[in-house]
Amino acid sequence: MGKTLKPGPTCPPIVFLKLDHNMFGSAGCNALCEGLKTNEMIKTLSLCYCGIDQGGARALFEVLIFQKSKMEELILTGNSLRNEGAKMVLNGVSIAKELKKIYLADN
Repeated sequence: MGKTLKPGPTCPPIVFLKLDHNMFGSAGCNALCEGLKTNEMIKTLSLCYCGIDQGGARALFEVLIFQKSKMEELILTGNSLRNEGAKMVLNGVSIAKELKKIYLADN
């Protein structure tokens, strides 16, 4: 799925991606973010209760700091980012230009 979300002729114009309650963990998050970190279309990304821990925080950070990102809302409720992971994501939030809402409850 991460390859499908990379920009190019095969990239569908997806603006809302909701993958809640899929337990793909940090490994899956890292693979997904590989495509999302240069995606200019996604406006809302919802990854609630996906088993993402500190290991997926760096990949989410890279998605957030992409200069051409149009992401306005990131929903990470119910994962296991803990303090270090939440700090990494929030560092990305401080750089993100378009982000308006982030949900980190129950992490």
